[in-house]
Amino acid sequence: MKQLWENFMTVKGYLLEGIYANKLDTYKVRNDIILHSVEPLLSFRKNNSSSSDIKYWKVDWIEDNTGDDILLLKEQETPEPLEYELIDNPFHKHIIMSSSFSVPHTLVKKVSGYGFKNDNGDNLYSIVLELDDLFITIETGAVITIKITSQEPGDLGDLIFSA
Repeated sequence: MKQLWENFMTVKGYLLEGIYANKLDTYKVRNDIILHSVEPLLSFRKNNSSSSDIKYWKVDWIEDNTGDDILLLKEQETPEPLEYELIDNPFHKHIIMSSSFSVPHTLVKKVSGYGFKNDNGDNLYSIVLELDDLFITIETGAVITIKITSQEPGDLGDLIFSA
């Protein structure tokens, strides 16, 4: 399942505004924070920019015919399927009515995608967002796992893309 990796690399230089979901389970394990959700949404805003430069990633997954989990990302302009309202604010377009989690507003310095190769091409298993002093790893499965840590993640599969 080939995706357009270039779309996901465009968040480099954006601020991670928040992680949203209808149900967002949050755990602390040692110094790391683990979030679990069925269909999380990430919000990004271009640094020092207006609300017109906001984008959302809807995170989902599928299982292929061999039983492998594949991470799906959809970049979109609204926080659908979450409930939201339009607002008139220079830095925000929407009020999102859901559970949320945020980290200090730091720029996304690097975006990397990991996965595996098979007959269908490159398949994404996880995404790593490198911020100033944090790493956010998004891993696929029936429940999406988002790990927030100060330690660089390792052994996530083959590097599919990086920017």
